[in-house]
Amino acid sequence: MDNYSNDTMLKLNNVTKIYPGTIALHAVNIEVKKGEVHGIIGKNGAGKSTLVGIVAGLIPPTGGEIILDGKRYESLTRIKSKQEKIAIVTQEPQVISDFTVAENLFIPDYTCKARMINWAALFKMAEEVIMQAGLDIDPRAKAGDLTISEQQLLLVLKACYIENAKIIILDEASASLSQADEKILYRIIQERKNGGATILFISHRIGELMEVCDRVTVIRDGYSITTRNICDLDKEKMASLIVGQNSQYLQFGLDRQQEEKALGETILSVSNLTSAGRYRNISFELKKGEILGLAGLRGSGRTEILKSVGGIDSFDDGSITKQGKQKKYTAPSQALKDGIVYLPEDRENEAIYANASVRANIALNSLSQLRKGLFIDSGREKGLVNDIVERLKIKIASLEQEAQQLSGGNKQKVVVGRISAIRPDVFLLDEPTRGVDIDTKEGILRAIKENLSQYSGIVMTSPGLEDLIKICDRILVLYQGEITGEYRVGDFDEERLYAAVQGVNHLDRQNSCAMEIEENK
Repeated sequence: MDNYSNDTMLKLNNVTKIYPGTIALHAVNIEVKKGEVHGIIGKNGAGKSTLVGIVAGLIPPTGGEIILDGKRYESLTRIKSKQEKIAIVTQEPQVISDFTVAENLFIPDYTCKARMINWAALFKMAEEVIMQAGLDIDPRAKAGDLTISEQQLLLVLKACYIENAKIIILDEASASLSQADEKILYRIIQERKNGGATILFISHRIGELMEVCDRVTVIRDGYSITTRNICDLDKEKMASLIVGQNSQYLQFGLDRQQEEKALGETILSVSNLTSAGRYRNISFELKKGEILGLAGLRGSGRTEILKSVGGIDSFDDGSITKQGKQKKYTAPSQALKDGIVYLPEDRENEAIYANASVRANIALNSLSQLRKGLFIDSGREKGLVNDIVERLKIKIASLEQEAQQLSGGNKQKVVVGRISAIRPDVFLLDEPTRGVDIDTKEGILRAIKENLSQYSGIVMTSPGLEDLIKICDRILVLYQGEITGEYRVGDFDEERLYAAVQGVNHLDRQNSCAMEIEENK
């Protein structure tokens, strides 16, 4: 019989989740008290979202036990979880765009009168909830017309005030919020905590956890490492717990970069690039054969920088120089013609042509090279596509299989294959391993390291530091839109890098400078 306290709201005993080929959670044990804000933190892929998905009834566990306010369950369904007053807000806002704000708040429990929706009552209730949260949103507006930040807060209001949940799970819910809306979120969390609700707060930002949580549990590689009181931790200690002392860099034979390699001439220079509200004074050089990593939290400016260099987004100040000539691309097609190709973060919506064949998807950017007179040389096209499919180990039934029929990992490989086929001077790779399994990830990283970098310079981002440490020659750290550090391959240290992307060292320097100024007054 385990020790179960009356002040315990949620307890996980040896909860395990096994997927084919991987163990996502290893006998996890966590105890969450009533009325506390309990943080869950860990690196990308540590198992955080799997854990809260099990509590929310979205994912069935493979083993273990869930205890909710004294009631024991082997597994929860989403219906049962809602009956137990558990609400979840995920990282990506899931609103119905064509419905009004009020409809999104109260769906599916509309106020009805004589089997008709009482719109006046619905809008009035929505307005009261919105005012209670201190927001300025029209309840009659379409949810799709709101900003991403407002959409996310809308779902927070639904969980906290409409569903009146006992356990509120916020799974990276603050990641898409503006700074002003973050403050509103923190105020709502404190209000619900004071009202007796229990909040599970998942975040990748140490500073945020330090601000809002009472206790925090660290998840590392699927294991629950420790649970600590926030008052007993500082940012450096938490970063150390998250990274651990036994980080693994060797998987499927891909070695960690150990030493600097010989590089070619400078092919891209970025000088003082600035875009108001997104990033400022960004400067770096890229050499042929170099893999340059941009490490930073979501919102640090890494994607926005790549999009500006690749001609997708504009910038306000600074310059881009390509092989000695200053450039300012106003469209990605201009950058592509000049030998710069961008791999977008959202491949599913921005890069894959779902109804087209694998052959067409891979060959698309290479059509000018494959032309024979007015027609495409089908033999050369087939040879090119077959070579890429074999090199990247893309699992397909045939070259004519529709891309939408492939797994997420194989779609990813198809897009990487398409951009690699044209052999550009510069690859801008925005999270090339996002959302794929370990085997696929290793295949993509190997292709970047062993194939793409042989004839090009590469700038890449990653949702975690491990990918960058494995294959990069240099890593630039971004924090709140600025480059705050540079690390070369021989100096890579995951703990130092993790602390840097969290702004620990940067904030320490700022605080130190502020203290010196104050003392000299």
